[in-house]
Amino acid sequence: MREPRTKPLSYPPCANERPIPMKKNTLSTYYFYFLAFIFSTFLFTPNTVRAQDSLNAHHVKYPAQTADVSTIEGIMKAYYEVVSGPANTPRDIARDLSLHHPKAQIFPLMHDKNGKPEFLVFSIKEFHEWSKPIYDAGFYESEVKRTVTSFGQTFHVWSTYETRATVNGPVVGRGINNIQLYFDGQRFWILSETWDSERPNNPMPK
Repeated sequence: MREPRTKPLSYPPCANERPIPMKKNTLSTYYFYFLAFIFSTFLFTPNTVRAQDSLNAHHVKYPAQTADVSTIEGIMKAYYEVVSGPANTPRDIARDLSLHHPKAQIFPLMHDKNGKPEFLVFSIKEFHEWSKPIYDAGFYESEVKRTVTSFGQTFHVWSTYETRATVNGPVVGRGINNIQLYFDGQRFWILSETWDSERPNNPMPK
């Protein structure tokens, strides 16, 4: 740490010393900040407005149940309920959409017969189309453990799951869902999700 000086510094006069035009410099500084403000307004405002319009339209088109989105407990309960059901039974897609931010993405992690991973990227609507054959065969998923970490308005949920083909059938798969949530002050939104499944070379943690 620098020690405070007890005496003011004195400098020798310069032969070519001239007064500094403080007024002009001050104006130029304000002008610079004004230009930066105008630039940032034009750069970011349209995107922000479009995003807000999209969110408002999503609220109207897919209204969420208060119990589903006001707590993490509620949104995780709904998260598993919307994918679970008997064979050849439509899932509640509107309810699932109400849980997700309109720009949410889903990243399924699949593995081929040799265990090589394949990473897919879907919007929520694309995921519904891709997963329909799985649900048509009968699919129930339930949460058995949850770990949540957070910072500010963002939340990270590790949710251990079990899957069954029928509601009371044997467990046919296990894994961990990795979910990112955002709380906007009134409700939670699912922003993204991915998962990985249990395999001989990828056992569940103790």
